[in-house]
Amino acid sequence: MDDGPERYPCGLLGATPAVRLAYFERRCTIEHPHLQAACAAVVHAICSPGEEARLHRPGVTVLVIGPSRVGKTTLVRQLTRELRRRAQPRMRRDPGHIPVVRFTATGAASGRYDWVDYYKTVLRQLADPFVDRRAASLRTRDLREATEEALSHRHPSAVIIDEAQHLAKANTGRRLQDQLDHLKYLENRTGVSHVLVGTYEMRPFRTASAQLACRSLDVHFPRYDAAAQLDRRAFRSVPCSDNSRSRKNRA
Repeated sequence: MDDGPERYPCGLLGATPAVRLAYFERRCTIEHPHLQAACAAVVHAICSPGEEARLHRPGVTVLVIGPSRVGKTTLVRQLTRELRRRAQPRMRRDPGHIPVVRFTATGAASGRYDWVDYYKTVLRQLADPFVDRRAASLRTRDLREATEEALSHRHPSAVIIDEAQHLAKANTGRRLQDQLDHLKYLENRTGVSHVLVGTYEMRPFRTASAQLACRSLDVHFPRYDAAAQLDRRAFRSVPCSDNSRSRKNRA
């Protein structure tokens, strides 16, 4: 349910309480203030304001950092919905426009993030036929050049990478710097922003790359703070089961 208004099937009204609760826990999002603030900060960083809100700024990197189980993947879904909503006028004029690319990064067994996975994932989400070519040997350079061309052609507002702390799975600081410099290279070449969403393991990103430090924005996505009255009030206003309340956004 990434697009359109949130609706539920009428048959749900006659279902058992357990079925109704399971449906709303899986399919509905409670937009608590921290989630709304983080989403708004990311949109402000990558999208132009005013009447040209459907456009976006030149490529920047946004680091969304928060603790485990705070709801970062929910934030990614919310951000995807918002970027698609803003892109609707352009999509009607240009059917080839794809407003957003999103995926989850995974750690490599070698200890280094594999950029081939990035290239292939982006190409597939941009519906580029190059990635499925049957070739005896497809070079990494070919994939990179195809990805640059696809991003420049489709020009999404952002590439959103969930669990982006896996980019830091490098044996040395130099390798981490290389990873982040390559990310900035892609942004410079294509003008497409990257939103890296992950845990506090992403904090070294700020000091590993001078380019990233100059052209990036940090967005902190915290838990509810039990010592803050507004946070306590917001937490108590969320209608959910005891299990789901204990799992996410613990005070």
